[in-house]
Amino acid sequence: MPLSLKKNARKARNSYTRTSNVSGRKGQRTAKLRMPAFLGACFGRIKALSGLKSLAAIAVLLVGMGLVLAGVCFTSLWLYNTAITSDFFTTRHIDVAGNVRLSRDMVLQYGGLQEGDNSLAVSIAKVEHNLRQTPWVEEVSVKRLLPDRFVIKLKERMPSFWVHKDGVLYYANERGVVIAPVESKNFLSLPTLRVESGAEDAIPFLARLMKDIQSGVLPVEAGAIASITLSPGRGIEVYLEDREMRLSIATDDWEGNLARLGVTLGDLARRHELRNVREVRAVNGNVWVLLNQAVSS
Repeated sequence: MPLSLKKNARKARNSYTRTSNVSGRKGQRTAKLRMPAFLGACFGRIKALSGLKSLAAIAVLLVGMGLVLAGVCFTSLWLYNTAITSDFFTTRHIDVAGNVRLSRDMVLQYGGLQEGDNSLAVSIAKVEHNLRQTPWVEEVSVKRLLPDRFVIKLKERMPSFWVHKDGVLYYANERGVVIAPVESKNFLSLPTLRVESGAEDAIPFLARLMKDIQSGVLPVEAGAIASITLSPGRGIEVYLEDREMRLSIATDDWEGNLARLGVTLGDLARRHELRNVREVRAVNGNVWVLLNQAVSS
């Protein structure tokens, strides 16, 4: 006897049929393809029509939908054109913050933004891109405040040194990275940096040196420094032009060498002997003071 039949023609409990699963899947697919009520009603009426009438109704429906879409697009374009030509959105205020080396006019010129522009027609992404292409700008953000204001915030690259490269004098940051050429319109007197071959490992100590000078750990005025040389044998050499004196600091045990150098300079200053000093070296836990030849003789 087949497995699906028992007495009284009843199906066995373990009989297999696909009817329920198929109907369930069809129900799920139908649910996913539901149309909006309005379109469903329209297509329902169209189906009730016959032959040519249904085709004509479909054509009329499609034409109507096309006209509605065209009307929406036309209205949007009209509103946009009206907005970008309206005096209501004319840029009247541009605030610039964070600029040090760059003047406000230079920021607006580099960014391609000026008062009188329609604020809606300005591309913020383009203004930010233009400013990032300038050598002085490290970070920038531009905010539009409708109807007539922009806010530009900058973070500039700050120069710490002059460096010579290919016969041109450049500004460089505290890591010795070139920023821009030295020009009369943005002139700033800074120490000249020279890195000798083999002394590249000492470059990270430049930032520490400038920080220690500013904090007073090394009793030297930053404005008195004429040049800084990174040497593989002497470490970092600082030349003070006003005193014609050179300070040499070995980079191993930086803090210890710097502290001993500071104490020595302070002691020489209290004894009024700095004018007789030609060089002071801090290396290997010791400080060496070299006097001028006239005094030593």
